[in-house]
Amino acid sequence: MPSVKKIKNDMIYYLIRGLIAVFDLLPRNTALMLGRFFGEIAAILDAKERKLAETNLKNVYGDKWNDLKIKLVARECFVMMGLNMADVILSRKWTAKELDELIQVDGYEHFENAYAEGKGVIGLTGHIGNFELFAAWYSSVKKIPLSVIGRELYDKRLDNLIVENRRRFGLENIPSDTPAKKLLSVLKDGKMIGILLDLDSSRVSGYFAPFFGQPANTAAGPVVIGRKTGSPVVPMAMFRRPDNRYLVKVLPAFKINDTDDKEADIIDGLTRCNKALEELINFDPAQWIWIHNRWKSKPGDSSSVKSIMKEESQSVSQ
Repeated sequence: MPSVKKIKNDMIYYLIRGLIAVFDLLPRNTALMLGRFFGEIAAILDAKERKLAETNLKNVYGDKWNDLKIKLVARECFVMMGLNMADVILSRKWTAKELDELIQVDGYEHFENAYAEGKGVIGLTGHIGNFELFAAWYSSVKKIPLSVIGRELYDKRLDNLIVENRRRFGLENIPSDTPAKKLLSVLKDGKMIGILLDLDSSRVSGYFAPFFGQPANTAAGPVVIGRKTGSPVVPMAMFRRPDNRYLVKVLPAFKINDTDDKEADIIDGLTRCNKALEELINFDPAQWIWIHNRWKSKPGDSSSVKSIMKEESQSVSQ
């Protein structure tokens, strides 16, 4: 007899396959209207996640925003996820030209200058805007060899759907548990690695670094590797505009310090990464995933483990 978990996973999977089938029949404007509707419904039904979003927003912007604005932005966060979901589904049939026609770029010279150094690039972003289409744009339109680090989903079937679409746009998908040597080789080949550094995850080792004024457990692997290779870190994100086109925003690059104090270098690098992510999120706060419990781990938790960091550093140095 199937378990409750399997039945639930099957229902979610077939629901998503049904949505894909429906969206495939719709023009983009209609699909986006449907995506917005799903986002608004989710904001109403998922009270737990909505309250978490409101709490996070209040912790960050409570001294600047009133309660009404916080509630409105929390709801808009769900709407943005619905709109982005619609475009990701639709993109399965887009050409590179069709994708490029939706995008305006600001600051791309920062990436070009960093890429020209030939040491590879660490493309720093988060779950901001439409990060899936962002990676697809770099690979299919700009023809940048790009490997994206992705956490495998709980359902292998759903994970396959996402990975297949990434590969269709020429992306290399690297599971988050891949040994550090693989990431090192990508950068040494002068390619780009795309990382989303805005989750509090017990699956990866990290250090606490300030994020919107509060200590946040931040994955350290990419910074450890960037310190070794000298690869520049380029913060960037792709935002939805009011007309449902997109704006790619690229910030100035920086490098990870390489001094005799490795731990201080890593923590400084993570702090700079988080600061850059703050700047990108502040550009349009509604486009970040405030439903994620970013500050769940607290200093002193076992998730801030120097022993694991030591092992990870050793695997890179070999």
